[in-house]
Amino acid sequence: MDCKTVMGPVAVPLYADDPASTAIDFMREKRTGLVPVVDREGTFVGLLSGDRMMHFMIPRAITMMRGKKHASYLQESPAELQARLDSLRGQTIGDLVDPDVKVAHEDTPFIDAMLLISEKQFVVPVVDADNKLVGAISFFTLLHFLRVEQEKTVGDAS
Repeated sequence: MDCKTVMGPVAVPLYADDPASTAIDFMREKRTGLVPVVDREGTFVGLLSGDRMMHFMIPRAITMMRGKKHASYLQESPAELQARLDSLRGQTIGDLVDPDVKVAHEDTPFIDAMLLISEKQFVVPVVDADNKLVGAISFFTLLHFLRVEQEKTVGDAS
């Protein structure tokens, strides 16, 4: 079985040159913490994750600390967190994206994508030979695929 068989479509692309506010609003609305990002030609640029966004929201003084970080002495207010989130809104999605993401191709064996997911890359972008985003695979994509296959089997048995 290959990645083309299991992958799902990316319904709404996020573009690297759009303001980060677009991604923040999308992630909030869709309640998703990981989205693929493309350029205007559809070329895969990277993933934008809630983890990565959280990194940009941590106070700068903490991110500059070396070694083990303890910040329990800080008392964060919702207004302070919102201000840091709002400061991200003016950047582009491309400024925040993680470009160091492993991708699969349509003919990549699905087991390879499973290994990436199990190693904490929760979404595996599937690209063509020109690095154009053609789909994505996640644990939820696999669940959907298996349900459809099961329904086919049940339908064939009737």
